[in-house]
Amino acid sequence: MIILSALIWTGQVFGQVKDYSGAKDVGYEVVKINSINQNNEKKYLEEKDIAGCPFLDRQFQKSYILKTNGVEIKDVPLRFNLYNNNMEFIKDGKILSIEFPSEIQRIKMGDKIFVYARYMKPKNIDNGFFQVLYEGDYQLLRKDQVIIKSPSDKTNPNDSLRFEKLPPQFYLLYGNGMAHLVYSQKKLIKTLQPISQQVIDYIKSNKIDTKDESQLIHLMEYMADNPN
Repeated sequence: MIILSALIWTGQVFGQVKDYSGAKDVGYEVVKINSINQNNEKKYLEEKDIAGCPFLDRQFQKSYILKTNGVEIKDVPLRFNLYNNNMEFIKDGKILSIEFPSEIQRIKMGDKIFVYARYMKPKNIDNGFFQVLYEGDYQLLRKDQVIIKSPSDKTNPNDSLRFEKLPPQFYLLYGNGMAHLVYSQKKLIKTLQPISQQVIDYIKSNKIDTKDESQLIHLMEYMADNPN
């Protein structure tokens, strides 16, 4: 049985970052995990005790932040924790995460751009960071996720908990609305309505695979070149 527990600390953030948010202390590099061993005794694990990597890139990168109120913050070292969907930084040797991401309009990290948006889950509405793949009338967004996978063979001491990256999911976002997962051609066409028959024919004739990033980008480019 795996029980997740986050250690939360609220305080001032370094430099200009305190201008736009508080911070959450993520303890080490991820939230701590309480694991029950065979003797029903609690054993505390940390990120270093789990195989694999929960980050898009383990290294911190100097990033550009644009707030929703127009304030710009430059050269903030950040990294994206895919496991808990947090943007992290270091303050006085502690790894912290941005507490109020809804105040951020976008983050540019290296050659990637991220936005924080509402999206529909199977049973509820949630918020999270997405990578922007294309910007036009619609934004094409990519959501990467990491899960913690339990050992497949509990009798093997070398088989431990591990971070496992899931295949990316792709969403469409219109204006300031909600991001919608496109999991099939039918859902793609429905999300893009109203669109011309020409675009529908393009989707069907090219057999657009909603799990293929390059095909979805080409579709967005085709729509920009062929407006309704």
